[in-house]
Amino acid sequence: MAKPIIAAILLLPLAEIVAFVGVAALVGVGTAFLLMLATSLLGCLVLRRAGRSGLAHLRAAVDGIEMNESTRRGPEHLLTIVAGLLLVVPGFLTDMVGATLLIRPVRRLCGRAVWRWLHRRQPGDPSTVDLTPGEWTQVPDREISNHSDRRRE
Repeated sequence: MAKPIIAAILLLPLAEIVAFVGVAALVGVGTAFLLMLATSLLGCLVLRRAGRSGLAHLRAAVDGIEMNESTRRGPEHLLTIVAGLLLVVPGFLTDMVGATLLIRPVRRLCGRAVWRWLHRRQPGDPSTVDLTPGEWTQVPDREISNHSDRRRE
């Protein structure tokens, strides 16, 4: 799983150079640079707009504070931030992916997929043990403190 991701990351700069040369051949080098500058500025605007509110929604979704419609859209907010970052990165391929993520139906579809993946990958807190009511009893606090005092002696 990691090898294809590493290969894609290593090949991305080469693919971006090829895409830039292709676009520059079609519209000219100066226009290609202006297009890259324009998409980077658009990415800054997207990040600025999505920044704080998007991170707040994402943090609430990750923490699982309230599972209402607002926090269920946490991955959508994350994808808006990812779209902004992809637009800021110079290159036409990353710009195409970032611009595609700005389309709301695409972002919702990807957000649902991310949400399902996150819940499948994290079934619960591994430090939590679920017990049935017959498997535990409540102990008054002073018995716990007395018991801990005995261990110290």
